[in-house]
Formats: sequence, structure tokens, C-alpha cells
Amino acid sequence: MAWDGWADFLTLPAIAGGIIAGSLLLLALAALYLFGRRGEQSSRAQLQAEIAAHRQTLDELRDARQQVVKQVSERKADEDQLRLVLRELTHRSKNLLTVIHAIARQTASRTRSVDDFLDGFGARLLAIGNAHDLLIADNWQGASLRMLVEQQLEAHAESFDGRIAIDGEDVMLKPEAVHNLGLAFHELTTNAEKYGALSDAAGEISIDWNFCEDADELKLVWQELGGPAVSPPKRSGFGRAMIENVVGKALEGDVKLSFPAEGVRCEIVIPAAQITSRG
Repeated sequence: MAWDGWADFLTLPAIAGGIIAGSLLLLALAALYLFGRRGEQSSRAQLQAEIAAHRQTLDELRDARQQVVKQVSERKADEDQLRLVLRELTHRSKNLLTVIHAIARQTASRTRSVDDFLDGFGARLLAIGNAHDLLIADNWQGASLRMLVEQQLEAHAESFDGRIAIDGEDVMLKPEAVHNLGLAFHELTTNAEKYGALSDAAGEISIDWNFCEDADELKLVWQELGGPAVSPPKRSGFGRAMIENVVGKALEGDVKLSFPAEGVRCEIVIPAAQITSRG
């Protein structure tokens, strides 16, 4: 629908009412002129009252037109905002589908049975869904890094009884960063459960992050200590490939996963472009 011109904002009844009121006003003015010279005071007073009434009608029509213009403008602004949100949602959905497709391919290439595939793929989809919940809670504006870390480790918080340390200035991450970091934390947690600090009662995990000196990057470090002795894996498993390749590329940052004997260490450098606010 075109929105140019005042006519688009007026309904047919409003236009008709304006024409009638204007015509009556002209007639009233003509009558006032004809009868004014005859000294008919009562007629003049009556005509003046009619003129005043018609002027009031015109004022009311003018106010009504302004209200219609305002309502139409607000509706158009709402529609423009909705189109913007839908475009953004479409873009994010495509990115998410790309990540899910990569997860499916990587999981399938590293499993030997359908059941193993379903277990691994389902767990990773759940991790994405959990991150998704955080985004929904904040109207898709992003999510807290601290809440994201706590969410992925929530199942182990009580059983670990203080042996999980989380420290760092809270920051808000963009939606894409939330999804990808959620996957990274899921893979690190799963590995820790099977082979690392969470598989041993004496193990500890610390997750901390700090801004670099120029504040253009945020460096996050996942460090496991006290668990079984670690040796570098002979081949790259899904978790490692996911963290180093998919997550690192999606974040446009650097990811370094190392395997010192004392425990797995993962360093993730997050560009400031993936952060919406601090504190």
C-alpha cells in the first residue's frame, strides 16, 4: 500500500464529512453577507452560531485526521520493526542450521552405530537448546557469559562441592557467540566427565576470563587440575575438532586446546566484536 499524500490517511466518511462541512460553511458565510445588511440581528446571531458549529466540526475532522495519520505512522513503524526482526531471525536461524549440520556430520563420522550417533547428537542439540533458552530470556539480545558457564556446569555444581571455580567480569555476548561457546563448554564438560577432572573425586576445574590490555579481546581459560594424568590424544576427536575448528571459526577468535599432564587446558580468545556490553 502506498503511503504518500494525505488522501491515503483519510477514510471515505471523513472525506465526505469534510466536503459537507466546508460547503455548509460557505453557505453560511453567504447568508450572513446577504442578511447582515438588513439588520436582522436574530438571523445574524443564528448564522454566527451555525458558523461556529461548522468550524468546530472542521476542527474535529482535522483532529481526527491527525489521529489517523499518527496511528498509521505508528503501525508502519511497527511493521518495519517486525520485518527487521524477522530478517535478523532468519539470518540467525540459517547460521544455527549450518552449525547443526556440521555437528551432525562430525558426530556421524566418529560414531560406529546409530545409537551412539543419537546419544552424541542429542546431547549436543540439548546444549544448543540450553543456550537458546538464555537468549530467549533476554529477547535474543544476547546472554551473560557467567550464566552460560554456570548453565553448562550446573549438573555438577553440588556434587563438586566448591571445586568448580568461576571468576571473571560479567559480559554480555552476542547470540552467535552464545551458541558456539555453549557448545565448547559442553564438549569440555563431557570430556572432563569421561576422562578428566570430573571423573575423579579429587579433580578441580577453574574457568576465568579477563580482558586483554587493549580491551579488544577477552581471554577465557578452562583449566582442569587434580584429575587423572593427561596424555595428548593420538587423534583428534569430535570435541577437539568442534572446539578448535567450528567454535574458533564461528567466533572469529583463537582457540588453543592443550593436554599437559596436570589437566586439560583450553584458551579461547573472544573478539570484542562478539561482546555487547560489560559489567
